[in-house]
Amino acid sequence: MIPPKTRSEMEHNFFLALEDFNERINSGDKDRIENAVWATAKHIERVKKTPNNRVDVSTINKSMRLQANMKKWKDV
Repeated sequence: MIPPKTRSEMEHNFFLALEDFNERINSGDKDRIENAVWATAKHIERVKKTPNNRVDVSTINKSMRLQANMKKWKDV
């Protein structure tokens, strides 16, 4: 799994993980929802935005980065 080289790649990976989280929450499947809340929700809550509405990459913790990078890697 190759880590992102630029900020825009990291943001892209984060939004892929966020999109996956939203799909699981909206799926209606109780197990998928519980898993999403357990594994991802607390990490997403900690991510902040900068004044110009970009993701503050420094607030993305290690677990969220790994999930985001894995999501990108799985989609390739």
